[in-house]
Amino acid sequence: MTNLTKRIAVAAIGIPAAVGAVYLGGWFFSGAIMLIALQALREFYHLAESKHASPNQSVGLVWAAVILLLVGFPNPDATVQTDSIFEGLGMVMIGGYVCLFMLLGSLITLAAELFRARENAMLNTALTAFGVFYIGLSMATLLLLRAIDRPFLQGAWGDSGASLVMTLFVSVWLADTAAYFVGLSFGKHKLFPRVSPKKSWEGAIGGLVGSTLAFVGMSKLLMPGVPLDMAIGCGVIVGIVGPIGDLAESLLKRDAVVKDSGGILPGHGGVFDRFDSMLFAAPAVFVICYGDKIISFLTQLLGKFGL
Repeated sequence: MTNLTKRIAVAAIGIPAAVGAVYLGGWFFSGAIMLIALQALREFYHLAESKHASPNQSVGLVWAAVILLLVGFPNPDATVQTDSIFEGLGMVMIGGYVCLFMLLGSLITLAAELFRARENAMLNTALTAFGVFYIGLSMATLLLLRAIDRPFLQGAWGDSGASLVMTLFVSVWLADTAAYFVGLSFGKHKLFPRVSPKKSWEGAIGGLVGSTLAFVGMSKLLMPGVPLDMAIGCGVIVGIVGPIGDLAESLLKRDAVVKDSGGILPGHGGVFDRFDSMLFAAPAVFVICYGDKIISFLTQLLGKFGL
């Protein structure tokens, strides 16, 4: 069985499962995201171990799980299934609680290192925390997008942010697919040979076009209230930051001298390999979706300091 055949077989199972989880929301989506995030984080820690570091895997996984539980798991008393236990607090309060738990997690990680008797305590602690920041928080933004409270982003497919998350998924998938086939057919100019010798500028441009067309097309289909310029902006951003996420993970793998982060997905490698683009794309789309509120908050904050 060729590598392409394996990729297609995994996609044939994974894509329907992803679509179902996004549509159902609630425990189904939150549970799936937690499993994906924890497996990706586990693979990240294994990459770090190949560099003779010893991140505290147990603390890191529990820490990330707590963050994801707080942000995404349904409130049993809520009227809408996808509301998290933060329902009604607002984005600023959610951010405050997440920052608090990130601080507590950092302190617990450092305290736990006292009892591990391992070398490179500073490196171990830093890598444990970085994995949670990088993978845990990035995946948490998907949970926030699924429960988004902006009416024009709540489309006709499913409840709450199902349409938006599905649009994001399709945009990332089509970007990866277009980049692969365009690069395979027309790729001549290397994009970043030091990190990923097979990627080309032609493939990157194909991926950018694919992500933009996917986001605009899916928005028209599922979220007709989304302004065209916003849909184009999200598609372009996904097409730019997605490959950066892919290259960033390739940089880590090259440093660790491994081809894949794992072997759980035949033809794709590990979960970290499969979701590296999403780790950059989801936070970027989140910022765009809440851009006006973020700017308003920062303006008010600066105003309090007379700036």
